[in-house]
Amino acid sequence: MRWLRFRRLVSHAPFPFSFKQLLGASFAGILILLGGALVRALVAVDTLSRDSRDFPAKALQRSGQVRELQETTVALERQVRQYLVLHDPSLRLDIRHSWMQSLAVLKELDHAGPADLVPLTQQWRVLADANIPPLLEEHSERMSIPTAHLDAVFHQLGQLDQQLDSVLQTRLAEQDQTLLQEFERQRQVLINMGVTASSLALVLALGLGAWLSRSFAQLDRAIRQLGRSQKVPLKPLGGPTDIRQLGERVRWVQQRLADLESDKLQFMRHISHELKTPLANLREGVALLEEQVPGPVNEAQREILVILRENSLALQHQIEGLLQYNAAASGAQYLQKRWVDVRALLDHLVTRQRLQIQAKSLQVRIEGTLARVWLDPDKWETVAGNLLINAIRFSPVSGLIRLTLSEGSEGWKMMIQDQGPGVDPQDALHIFDPFYQGKRQPAGARKGSGVGLSIVRALVQAHGGGVSLIPQDNGVGGAVFCVEMPRDTGETGGQRSKGSKDRA
Repeated sequence: MRWLRFRRLVSHAPFPFSFKQLLGASFAGILILLGGALVRALVAVDTLSRDSRDFPAKALQRSGQVRELQETTVALERQVRQYLVLHDPSLRLDIRHSWMQSLAVLKELDHAGPADLVPLTQQWRVLADANIPPLLEEHSERMSIPTAHLDAVFHQLGQLDQQLDSVLQTRLAEQDQTLLQEFERQRQVLINMGVTASSLALVLALGLGAWLSRSFAQLDRAIRQLGRSQKVPLKPLGGPTDIRQLGERVRWVQQRLADLESDKLQFMRHISHELKTPLANLREGVALLEEQVPGPVNEAQREILVILRENSLALQHQIEGLLQYNAAASGAQYLQKRWVDVRALLDHLVTRQRLQIQAKSLQVRIEGTLARVWLDPDKWETVAGNLLINAIRFSPVSGLIRLTLSEGSEGWKMMIQDQGPGVDPQDALHIFDPFYQGKRQPAGARKGSGVGLSIVRALVQAHGGGVSLIPQDNGVGGAVFCVEMPRDTGETGGQRSKGSKDRA
């Protein structure tokens, strides 16, 4: 219940933005989400591409430095051994060059290599500093260094070179694995950002679309309700500002249509009463002339009097139809509903029209069963009576009229079918308009007022139902009118309605 109240409050709460502003903000939000994900992806790809581009060069450079140190160590060992055997002073220059070159390589490894190399380079430097510099002095020509000591020194230097190479390869492999893991992490981050941005954009789009669809559905229902009736007040619309303003325009149109309908009914009622009195005087004067009260009339005058009588009678029927239409339109606003047996009501109407039915040797068949329904019996008698009279008027001699009742899950129907000439397809759209005369009229019958079906529509719509003309393509002919009514449990709800039915 709290959620329903909150939803109802939100749906009717005033929204300060228009549809155009809301649409622009939504597109801007989607662009920001997708743009942020794109920028983040570009930055990550640029960083990874730069790291992946620099890593092979750095790895090759460090490996070359370690190999250079190994080669320098081998060259230094060979030069030292040659110097100790030959005692050639010129070899000291080669030893000094190899020594300085090895120190330069160690410095580069200390500066740019992994931190794990520093202890090994320090050991290499300390061991070399303790044994190589004495060879560079002038009295070193007379030095005699034991071969075993020399082998141990260069063996340790070789081991340090191998350890440097091993540690370096291990660190390079770890960096390579770290780079691959970073690639995978960034890929997963980009996938998550893409999914998140797309999901948020989709949720935003669906939410906006659902909200706007709901607002437009409310507007559509309001317009449909306006088309069915101008008497039921329209509810205020929710949603963006322009949608709510459009809803106010629809309510204004409803009020204007209701005012115009009221003015039309008042005008028709006034003009009908104004014409009724002089028409009655005219018919009374024609009757006096036909009875030769003022004096005898000849045959030519009698023919003129017949024309006057027929036309005044037709005019009287038109005025009576106009009064009936006004009465039905006014009475549709005031319904006195109760539980009614529609089948019994139809039987009563057929009995009332038995003289007209017998005059044309018609057969009227009532089919189907229907439980008691909640409606105004007087108004519904007018509905069924007009449809039955219309069917009798258009039916041929010895024809069949079928009245069918049926009940469904959402309401009930009443159909009436005759075997007359049917309705011309061009008249189908206007058959329920007031005073509209169709092209197919029964031979020899007096022309009707054209308000019977419009009265039917007004009273059926007042009950919340609808009436329609069903097209016939079976070649049999005739007209089929269908009245569809919603299920109504009564004004006081289900249990009270059941009690009303029992009392009825």
